[in-house]
Amino acid sequence: MISYKNAVKEILSSCRPKTITLPISKAINYIAAKNVFSKRDNPSFDNSLLDGFAVKSTDVKKNKILVIVGKVSAGEKKKIKYKKNSCYQIATGCSIQSPYDSMIPYEQVIIKNKKNIQVKVLIKKSQNIRKKNSDFKKNSLIFKKGTQIQASTLLAAKTLGISKIEVYSKPKIILFCSGDEISDNPSHINKTINGISEYLESFKNKYNYDFEYLGVVKDSKKDLKKVYNKIKKNKLKNTIFISTGGVSMGHKDFIPSALKKNKYKIIFHKMNMKPGRPTLFARKKDNFYFGLPGNPIATIVGFHFLIVPLIKKLQSKKISWNTGVLSNSQIKKSDMALLLRGKRKNRNIKILPGQESYKISTLLKANCWVLLDQNNSFIKRGSKVKYISYEN
Repeated sequence: MISYKNAVKEILSSCRPKTITLPISKAINYIAAKNVFSKRDNPSFDNSLLDGFAVKSTDVKKNKILVIVGKVSAGEKKKIKYKKNSCYQIATGCSIQSPYDSMIPYEQVIIKNKKNIQVKVLIKKSQNIRKKNSDFKKNSLIFKKGTQIQASTLLAAKTLGISKIEVYSKPKIILFCSGDEISDNPSHINKTINGISEYLESFKNKYNYDFEYLGVVKDSKKDLKKVYNKIKKNKLKNTIFISTGGVSMGHKDFIPSALKKNKYKIIFHKMNMKPGRPTLFARKKDNFYFGLPGNPIATIVGFHFLIVPLIKKLQSKKISWNTGVLSNSQIKKSDMALLLRGKRKNRNIKILPGQESYKISTLLKANCWVLLDQNNSFIKRGSKVKYISYEN
């Protein structure tokens, strides 16, 4: 039976990230496949920080009278000819034309008439000016390969002249849930209500994947054949198919045989991991298949600790573990990996009671997932353990 560690290695060994080029406006949440460099200076020219008057700093003295020689509005390309002891009227963002080298806001002058101002303060060179390339220089790095495009990176890229960007192609998840006992309809009294589709879809923006739900499929060869015929029509690469239920040894667990008929290679079936022992992983060319157990916590563990590492690897990222200290001892099988819900305070982590795979109440109380994969059966209080902060 494959270990958790080797299962992850096996899953990731076969994936190959693919890149696409997108307009920057469509790239939100995607992962940059290359370093991105500025195509222009920012600001691209010296310009006024405020409304007021452009001046040459050496002409300015307190209470001095300056002559107004012109007026420039934002976006206007009018050329102002310099005269000693002169100024010109400008709006915020207007170009500061050499040899004028600073600006005085309206609040710091007295407008004597339409032709003159009296300066109330001393001023230094470059004062109240946004200097050319003081924010970004042309060809300087905006953000690195592996950065997830968010609002701030999108704005910076567009401002600095980037219209298109090379990113890693997002994978697609296609989910169906099998079982005569489950329903998506919360009003059904004699059924187990299935919330897994909503759970998995809720992470699509965080981890950057597309999502499609095929619904609940009955435990019959006929119904499974229908859903696998839908799966066959998928022409996308790096698609991750997920089914829940139907992978243990029950008399209606038809999924392994259905996969073989559809030419999927089963890489492993059953793991030395709890919850999620019956998990199945199969592969067909550039696509992947995960058969997860039907209990909700086992499904969630499979998603976060088998599928999310794959989603990340397909976008050239990887899952990151933190290290904490166990505050209560834990018993386990020596060769088994446990993924448990915990409550973390600072670096101290308490394993919560109620770890059964059907119990969602513990899911609501937890704030981290804890991995116990030490090769012994008793994990003492005070031991260092790996954890990941819970998604809530």
